[in-house]
Amino acid sequence: MYHPIVHHPVVTKLSDLFDKDFTSRLASTLASFGLHDDICLRIDAVVCPSNSLESKITAKNDNSLPLGWLSVENNRGLTTTPSQVALLKSRSKDDFDKPRHKTVSGLRPSKSAAIAVTTDNSESDSDADTGTRLRPSNIRIEPLVRQFHSDTRFPQRKKPTKDAAAPTLQPSSIDKFIAGIWRQVHSPVTLSVSFPDRRPEFSLGTGVSQAVFQAINCLCKKHYDQSRSSRALEIVVQAYWVECYEARIASIRLERPTYTNAEARMAALKEACSTLMWHEKELRNKMAVWRGYKEIKDSGGWASLIFAGSGIYRVCKYRIGFDTGLMSRLRRIASSLEVAADTLHPSWRDLLRVISQNGACRYFGHPHEWVTLDTGPALPLKTTYSHLTLPNGFNYQFVNDCVIDHDVFGGDDPRRGQNVDPDICQLCKEKQTDDVISNHCSCFRPLFGGVRYPPPVQLYNTAGGKNNGVIARCEFDRGTAIAEFVGLVTKGIEGQDVMIGGSSERPYQVFQGQMGNFTRFINHSCRPNTQFQKFYWRGIERILVVSRGVSAGSEITVDYSDSYWGKLKKNCLCGETSCRFAHQAET
Repeated sequence: MYHPIVHHPVVTKLSDLFDKDFTSRLASTLASFGLHDDICLRIDAVVCPSNSLESKITAKNDNSLPLGWLSVENNRGLTTTPSQVALLKSRSKDDFDKPRHKTVSGLRPSKSAAIAVTTDNSESDSDADTGTRLRPSNIRIEPLVRQFHSDTRFPQRKKPTKDAAAPTLQPSSIDKFIAGIWRQVHSPVTLSVSFPDRRPEFSLGTGVSQAVFQAINCLCKKHYDQSRSSRALEIVVQAYWVECYEARIASIRLERPTYTNAEARMAALKEACSTLMWHEKELRNKMAVWRGYKEIKDSGGWASLIFAGSGIYRVCKYRIGFDTGLMSRLRRIASSLEVAADTLHPSWRDLLRVISQNGACRYFGHPHEWVTLDTGPALPLKTTYSHLTLPNGFNYQFVNDCVIDHDVFGGDDPRRGQNVDPDICQLCKEKQTDDVISNHCSCFRPLFGGVRYPPPVQLYNTAGGKNNGVIARCEFDRGTAIAEFVGLVTKGIEGQDVMIGGSSERPYQVFQGQMGNFTRFINHSCRPNTQFQKFYWRGIERILVVSRGVSAGSEITVDYSDSYWGKLKKNCLCGETSCRFAHQAET
């Protein structure tokens, strides 16, 4: 009689491991049972010492471990309890051949206490469909428990350290928009209303020489400036159109007294559509943006509109910040923007000729010869020091580089370092040269070896009795060089504020009493956001003001050092909680 269990893969494995006639003896044993009996093969394991006699090992041994039962009628089934044999018989052979859908959602822990894990792929995957596998030598039983890994230290919060930096707020959309205006004002863009037609007279087919590439760069710069000017003209006209539209509505109300305000608006809208050749809905959508242009102009002036850049469209379309303080911030910086625009771009008002709104510049000269205020127009620098009793008044000359006192040093520059290679940077060991193309040093590119822009800073009137200070209009990342401390390079000055440089063998002083740059007006703070740092450029020692992380709109401060305050009999006005010299005048 044929019995499928004889060909069961588990039985075949047992036959290979033990007696060769295991299959035949098993078949003869099965022949003694009836055809309608429920027949299963019980498989046990016996744990015993290796020297035990085979005759002493019986099925009733206390060390016997039942592993399971194999159903004779279904050679795919390996059950864990005899009650599952009937369940296996109720399933036909076709049921096992059908594909089974695996559960992919939810967590359903098994009720069994263990999981059989195989380390060999010799058995078919179908053996896993009906329960636990028979565990031969290549299968191990692992407990089914949820393990808590206490050694992972997760989640854990880091312990605060003494030097941990305080969290800083990220700039908002309003902050980015206003910072973009200041960057445009301090950029080298040239605004004009004349757009000459210039055609290149060279071809790429013959190659690009240095002269040709330079001509292309000039052409790119010219058309970039023209594009910026065209965009600014477009925004100016559109903002002015809104003013004319409102004025036209008022005129229609006077011409036709019976018209309501809504009817007058509709009449003016139809007149515009007939000329612009736009649908009414299209014009209304554009008007929503144009009205934002006008509101920005009314708050920040024409300068805020012209130097806003391409980001203004998104701000006006979605009205970002219109209800959360944008207009009030623009009103506070309106005069400051005009100072920067007039002094850095004297011809910017020519763009307003398109709407006959141009006029003369209100501010002229150096951009730092004016002290900005949040409450009104800027003041000339010398008027803010009228309270000082100076023999010749307050006279200050703005210079870009240090001036050597030839009466003291003659033709020698005391800042030149001894045994310092003028062509190699002392920090990065790269080549230094004033030529941007061949320079390889990038330690302080905003000041040396690269294209220099005017620093986005202004003088402003501080509160708390400090008179003037320096405000950052854009953010300066940590490590960025803001400016060089420049003035008259001399020596022998006593009793006045000077910067000491050089070495004990070759000392010198930088005096900013009558000449220098805006660094002369940087106030002291016991918790400064900048620091003085020495740097050799082309073999000459420079004293730089380097940022420690200056945010846009904050005052730039530096520590004057203890030796500076040790000679003064007055209180420090920095206002920091860690101020070191707040009460030294009383002592």
